Amino acid sequence: MDYSEALRAIKDGRRVARRSWIEPGKYIYWVPASETTTPDGEVRDLVGHAMFFRPQKSPRGAVEPWLPSFDAQSGDDWYDVDE
Repeated sequence: MDYSEALRAIKDGRRVARRSWIEPGKYIYWVPASETTTPDGEVRDLVGHAMFFRPQKSPRGAVEPWLPSFDAQSGDDWYDVDE
């Protein structure tokens, strides 16, 4: 699948990855919009965003914010991890 299909998939609650990634077990998923409390004690809107799971980064795996690179946006080797 291409990036636009992958983006639709994560927004539908699926996990996606790329076949070109060497490290196994990585995937991208979507965190829907919600609310968060900021350090000043105010409740703020938290926009939907993509997160990247990296299983080998720590003993339990690590999750970090993800922004697509040009390579990711032009790639056509995306696949649905959950299929």
